[in-house]
Amino acid sequence: MNTNEVIREFITNEILHGSLTSPLGDEDQLVESGIIDSLGVMTLLSFLDEKFSIQVLGDDLIPENFESVSAIAALVNRHTTN
Repeated sequence: MNTNEVIREFITNEILHGSLTSPLGDEDQLVESGIIDSLGVMTLLSFLDEKFSIQVLGDDLIPENFESVSAIAALVNRHTTN
């Protein structure tokens, strides 16, 4: 399973509890559309720390990094390749 798939599965199952009527796409706007709120971002940060052993702090805590599955995966990839 690639990074996008892992993140998409987590959001679908743990944040949305499977309540979406259609599959979550990599470019779907998560914050803007209300799929993820501030509590969801905090839950996601905890998951990213546990799953990928990364801590997202400071300059990385911006809405753009959480706007889509692809943006979150890019954030993870930046932290895991450094």
